Amino acid sequence: MPSKYSQYIPEIVLIIYLLTFFMVKNPGDPFDRVLISDGKGYYAYLPAIFIYHDLDYKFIEDYEAKYYGHNKIKDFRYNFEGKTVNTYFPGVAILMLPFFLIAHLLSLILGFQADGYSIIYQYTMGLAALFYLWVGLRFLQALLQTHHFKKNHIAGILILIAMGTNINYYVLKEGAMSHVYSFAAISAFLLFVKQAALKFRIPKILSAALLYGLIVIIRPTNGLVILLVPFVAGSASEFIRLMKNTFQNLKTFLAIVAAGGFFPFVMMLLWYMQSGHWIVYSYGENGFDFSNPYFFQILFSFEKGWFVYTPLTFLALGGLITLFRKSRFRFLWLLFFLISFVYVQSSWYCWTFTSNFGNRTFIDIYPLIGVLLGYFFLLINKNKILKYFFAVLFGLILILNSIQFYQHYKYIFPPGRIDFEIYKDSFLRMVPAARVRLPENIIISRQVFENDFEKDIGWLNYASVTDTLAFSGEFSSGAGKKHPYSSGLLVDAKPLMKSEFMWVTVSAQIFSNQKKSLSQLVIQLEQNRQHYFYKPFYMSEYNRKNKWTFVEFGCMIPPLRHDDDKLKVYFFNFNQDEFFLMDDLKIEAISLSADPADLK
Repeated sequence: MPSKYSQYIPEIVLIIYLLTFFMVKNPGDPFDRVLISDGKGYYAYLPAIFIYHDLDYKFIEDYEAKYYGHNKIKDFRYNFEGKTVNTYFPGVAILMLPFFLIAHLLSLILGFQADGYSIIYQYTMGLAALFYLWVGLRFLQALLQTHHFKKNHIAGILILIAMGTNINYYVLKEGAMSHVYSFAAISAFLLFVKQAALKFRIPKILSAALLYGLIVIIRPTNGLVILLVPFVAGSASEFIRLMKNTFQNLKTFLAIVAAGGFFPFVMMLLWYMQSGHWIVYSYGENGFDFSNPYFFQILFSFEKGWFVYTPLTFLALGGLITLFRKSRFRFLWLLFFLISFVYVQSSWYCWTFTSNFGNRTFIDIYPLIGVLLGYFFLLINKNKILKYFFAVLFGLILILNSIQFYQHYKYIFPPGRIDFEIYKDSFLRMVPAARVRLPENIIISRQVFENDFEKDIGWLNYASVTDTLAFSGEFSSGAGKKHPYSSGLLVDAKPLMKSEFMWVTVSAQIFSNQKKSLSQLVIQLEQNRQHYFYKPFYMSEYNRKNKWTFVEFGCMIPPLRHDDDKLKVYFFNFNQDEFFLMDDLKIEAISLSADPADLK
């Protein structure tokens, strides 16, 4: 990119994100709102204070029923000594405030429901995330310039951070989460500290202190960025000079303390208004176990490992080599921070942070990754072969990250736990795979029923069997053209249940001459031929036109109503224009010691 345009990379990125947002995000869909998950808790301070005047958050059920009726309620309320407090910290809400006020004003003017959750608030909060991404990139650009990196290197770093990491998912898909806000605040904090170290100015150090307090009340563990001050200062002597300038004047020191304490005081004031206590631990029994960190898992596991899903960050660690050569002081402080940060994050009771794309907690320190990338570029820049090799590798990382964004956005990578087998099965796949995986340690018993349709073994609807095409052998079962119902299983359910939790898994090879099959797999419980439990699975997202495709589905079976209830499994398809077949049908009735939904 010509150097005259490189300075506008944050704006170019913003435009790309804005276009992508309007292409992929549909805040009018209850399943695709901007205000979702933890974001509901971060945001709730604003409608609670400005609309409902209710810090007990009694309005949750109303907006959940109105706007999220098909989703599980996200209840962020915590009972602290008989009083209701918000589990989450208010830093994100403070940064959202201007956008909230704009949305509220527009709602009143344009006739939208001014309730804090209607469509205009959803879109505006999505735009807020885009704005703070741009702010973060602008501050990061300025921070990189203080290190005197080349303009084209800085441009490349900004592109890699914005397009080559999982920050894209937590801006576009889950923009109400805290991470892009932390990214912006930490970028600005590091810049102001660096500027104060280069040439001490009271406004700079006061801005850094104010931002530090904000960082803490966005996400308290990010307070560890204070450990980066010696690294950012540049050397032991510059760090000492910065400390002297900070502490030598009492008025300056008190002003810095006041600036740093302003936002934490806001937090404490909100706690007091909610509970009558100035200090509240709002996470209940959830906390840190520093004696049992998941240090290597949080970095390298297929279960949300940072380096696995964001390999750019692993390459950035190559910048430590340059730092080691240039300044042992900066190298050691940075290494100390990285180890401390990973240790603390991996000690949290839920070290995966229920992330949906890699491990989201590290997004907050991507400004530091940007600096490390700058030093990594210095390492490889002198070797022409290395430079071209990594240019290609970085290009592949950008492509991989875009694919993985799409995969996680479309749930091709399934939500929940991911192991190597799931990762391998999902890698570079552009359409979802139907698979079921249960933890082996909760399986009590497994009863299997199989049918390859090579002979009549007494299952339902044998007339659907055809020799027109088969996956294995000579025969398969059809549903569509001649018979809407395939061959299926009908058995007594009670003998299959060895515990109160029973899971039924169904797998088969399916074939359709349509791009989107209209066929369904059905698992049901019935009494006297009348079903009271009916669970359909639609093949349209999984079949491949004119190709046999393996699918596997499963669900929990509710408690039986009668001792002679029947379990029934079959495919059906009322589209007579579709040629649909299934073969090698396998049905497993699995008794479990616990409900898989209750497992983390």
